[in-house]
Amino acid sequence: MTAALIGAPAQPAFAATSSDLFAEANAIVARINALQTDINAAQAAYDQALDENNAATQAMNEADARVQEAEAHTAELQGRLAERAEAMYKNGPTGFLDVLFGVSSFEDFLTSWDMIEKIGTQDADLVQETKDTRAEAEAARQEYADQQAAAAAKMAQADALKDQIQATQASLKDEADKVTAEAVEALAQEELGSERARQAASAAEAMRKLLGFGPGTFTQPCPNNTGISSPFGWRDYDNSFHQGCDFAAPIGTPIYAADKGTVLYATNDGGYNGGAGNWVVIVHGNGLVTKYMHASAVYVSVGQQVDRGQQIAAVGTTGDSSGPHLHFQVEYYGVAVDPLWLL
Repeated sequence: MTAALIGAPAQPAFAATSSDLFAEANAIVARINALQTDINAAQAAYDQALDENNAATQAMNEADARVQEAEAHTAELQGRLAERAEAMYKNGPTGFLDVLFGVSSFEDFLTSWDMIEKIGTQDADLVQETKDTRAEAEAARQEYADQQAAAAAKMAQADALKDQIQATQASLKDEADKVTAEAVEALAQEELGSERARQAASAAEAMRKLLGFGPGTFTQPCPNNTGISSPFGWRDYDNSFHQGCDFAAPIGTPIYAADKGTVLYATNDGGYNGGAGNWVVIVHGNGLVTKYMHASAVYVSVGQQVDRGQQIAAVGTTGDSSGPHLHFQVEYYGVAVDPLWLL
């Protein structure tokens, strides 16, 4: 007479088998292993980008050194030209004329003139060469800086991809662990269910022999149920003996009389009523009584004669219930027996 546990492991008709769950877990593990190839590829891409980054950094440092060398050369040349300009300023143009006119022959004059022109040309060439060297080094440095930035971007992309794949692997591992646990639980339930089925069959056969009752004595009171949410017998989760069988079903699902009989008790006030809520009790004779609990509505009254398969109520969740279901209870001379023996 407890609440229906919709979706609980006690609904084998709608749960995956242990074989299905183990196969699902193996498929997830295969996906995890396949992702390792992607991680290896991402790591290789990262390593290649790291090599490119290191090479670009080294080349950029070398270009920096050439820039500094060109700047030092420029500074040196500027110093020399400054000294020459200062000398020209102090001595004036006559300083050059003294050189030219101090020669002893025209041949010496031509030689001196050529030397003066050569000095000017060399100075101009040195200035231009220094400018060209510095410009080339700066351009190279920028190119290598761009390469370094591109390599760093590749490294970040590969690293992010690797992290993403590893996160996916971790998520899949959690899922695989969960499914494996479900598979183990399903296997245990299947083995337990087989044992219960064997015991139930043995008990039903014994009851039929002793009392003359057996499968088919009653019709299914809630044929449109979605599964058994709590069977008859001892329950570990609330440490109690469940005296009926709970059939989960949506509110309003029809409830039928399991067999013809007389309504002994019926309430439709929506109250707690000792935990039964709205309920119906039918006496069938030969010591058999059936009880139908937690209804949303009751359609019969005390003393009314009902036929086998006649609708008497609708599934609800009144009384001691936390989910819509029919608690169907069968008693033989006041002793609760497993309803599945007689359905």
